[in-house]
This record gives sequence, structure tokens and C-alpha cells, in this order.
Amino acid sequence: MSYVYKILMNSLYGRLGINPESRVTEICTRDRYEELIKKKDFFDINNLGDHYYLITYKIKTSDVVDIEWNPPRISAVQMSAAITAGSRIHMYKYISREDSYYTDTDSAVLGSPLPEEEVSSNELGKLKLEYTVDYGYYLAPKSYLLATKKGDILKHKGPAKEFVSRQWFESNA
Repeated sequence: MSYVYKILMNSLYGRLGINPESRVTEICTRDRYEELIKKKDFFDINNLGDHYYLITYKIKTSDVVDIEWNPPRISAVQMSAAITAGSRIHMYKYISREDSYYTDTDSAVLGSPLPEEEVSSNELGKLKLEYTVDYGYYLAPKSYLLATKKGDILKHKGPAKEFVSRQWFESNA
């Protein structure tokens, strides 16, 4: 049940945090271009020749009537922001430790173990001991290699992640 609650909370957090304003990019004719510039907030406009324009503009999801594009209409960004702020407050005592090597939204790599009362694999609000790390390379947020007794844990966010290896981390550290 702990896992079910965790998934529900994470899903609601993400769903509530969806921004009700979105960007739309459209290729349009001169007539549509003239209509749009009277009503919309623009990010970018590019002339594609004599008759066409590439326009990126802001739209509120409550204004969308297009059947093909159905963006989220219900959100509560302030609730997700409050959850994030609460999480940062909770994590601060771990982030600010002198032996804190790496932190993320819900994790920390520390040089020494936490007190037993702060660790649990299923109790809400406590941290779970996932790995005992021998050493690590931390290149950027969400880009690290952890060497553990059970093997390497390699994380790298982005399109090049399939090209990242232990050797890549070692040569870039």
C-alpha cells in the first residue's frame, strides 16, 4: 500500500503542477498571422517567405476549442509549488550537511549514515537507504555515476544518455 500511496501522491503532484498556459507553434498564412497578432502574446515570429509565417504564442488552456489538441484544463500550480517548498525545507538538513556530495528533489548522497530513526523503506517522510556508495562522479544535476558493491549506478538525463558510460564519467570528472 505504501507504493500505491506514493504513486498517487506523485501523480497528483505532477497533474496539479501542469501550467494552465501553454505555447502553440503554428505555420499560418498572412491572413491568419494578422488575426493572431491582434489577440495573442507572442514569443517568436518568423517569416517563411511571401505567404507563410511560423508563430509561437501563449494560449490559456481554458480558451482551447481545438479537438485535436486537448491540453490540461484543471491545474493548481500553487499546490505543487507548496509541496516543492515543503520538500526543500524537509531536505535542507541533508542538503546543508558538510558531507553532502549530491542532492536531488527527493534524495541525497551523504558521506556518513543517517540516524536509524530517520531511515525507513516504507514510512512517509523518512529517507530510504538505497545504496552504500564507495565513490561517485557528480558532473551536473541528474548526471552522476555511483560505484557500489553491487555495481555501478549511472544516471544521465538528456538525449545523449545512451552514449554515456563509466569511461565517459571518468574522463570528464
